[in-house]
Amino acid sequence: MEHAELSTEQVLRRDIPWETYMSTKLISGTTLQLLRRYDHRSENHRAQLLDEDGPVYVRMFVHVLRDIFKEETVEYVLALIDEMLIANPKRARLFHDKSLADEDTYEPFLS
Repeated sequence: MEHAELSTEQVLRRDIPWETYMSTKLISGTTLQLLRRYDHRSENHRAQLLDEDGPVYVRMFVHVLRDIFKEETVEYVLALIDEMLIANPKRARLFHDKSLADEDTYEPFLS
């Protein structure tokens, strides 16, 4: 099967080695905690996290995309974002939150 043919569901079945990324300093301990709270959870659980702390999770996604270049991980985070936006398109506003003013939230998507 070609890589381009993978569905979002197939990509999201991957087990990403977040702890390895933290031990190699590619992600912080805080990012690891956020990922553990969010990753492989029910849609309702994720929705609650995004409703409570959406900009925090957007910042985390952007940092992972900016700092990790492994194709499987990038595809995985993009699939998480895609799933988040499909579930509620209004969440796109989270990328424009005032708390992210110091971040270039679009840079990882353009590179």
